[in-house]
Amino acid sequence: MKVFDLHADLAIAINKHPEEKGVLKKYWHDKFKEGEVVYTSAASFFRGVESWEDMVNTVTRVKDDIDQSGAKRILSKEDLKEDETDITYIMTIEGMCGIHDNPEEKIQWLYDMGNRIGSLEWNDQNDLATGNSGDPARGLTEMGRQAIRKMNELHMIVDVSHANEKTFWDILDTSALPIIATHSNAKAKCFVERNLTDQQMRAWANKGGLIGMNACDSFIHAEKDKRDARHLAKHARYIADLVGVSHVACGFDFGAYYAEQKNYDIFSPDQTQNFIQGLYEEGFNEEEVRDIAYRNVIRFLREYM
Repeated sequence: MKVFDLHADLAIAINKHPEEKGVLKKYWHDKFKEGEVVYTSAASFFRGVESWEDMVNTVTRVKDDIDQSGAKRILSKEDLKEDETDITYIMTIEGMCGIHDNPEEKIQWLYDMGNRIGSLEWNDQNDLATGNSGDPARGLTEMGRQAIRKMNELHMIVDVSHANEKTFWDILDTSALPIIATHSNAKAKCFVERNLTDQQMRAWANKGGLIGMNACDSFIHAEKDKRDARHLAKHARYIADLVGVSHVACGFDFGAYYAEQKNYDIFSPDQTQNFIQGLYEEGFNEEEVRDIAYRNVIRFLREYM
């Protein structure tokens, strides 16, 4: 079954081969095809120390490599086709630590380069917002609120996956549009800082938000022998029961893009169908599995992008 993956650290994957062009096609397209990942995020990742110039260089490299790989990019609602069969990318930003001034102008540039989803922070604390490793009493700054308003104006979707709780609630209060947690799971199933509480999920679901199931092993289960696709599907089951199937999606954050191989069955895009099988095993019917796999994201983006 085809899949829309809301989070993939493809800037890191591309930058492993600094002298090559068309890295995505050369190293990853076959894996996407094997896993039936038709649509995927191409995230430009910034950990908190990068400058605006670093952000410009990374975003430009990602855009250029997608084009060199001969792939499509999602830039408007018209680019979202449920019958798509070719590999298609949506550019995203993970962290905006390089923005220290003129947030509206710089977010406009990110949007003009093709980015349609963005988080203000990674785990860092920056001039816009506060991530999971920052001061828990600190949330959005005034500049961060300006950034959210500009993103709303552009219909660039706000991602809260790395926001600390204070920032999460500040964003929910500030954003006029629904938000996405592109790669997070349920804290009730695995108690790590990056997963979301029931209260958080109910709140963004009430505003129409989405959550992408994260395949990072430590976010799936506290016990190492239960860090697998089936237990990730149990997060989907829990969240669907809590707030409804229409709010559940995929955002795998596959470790294969940035880490050494690990021995579990949802580490790389070619293993994506293991999660789809897990959804069936968790009792989701055919239409619900299609919704989680790709249709919920397409509907969401068609409405709000």
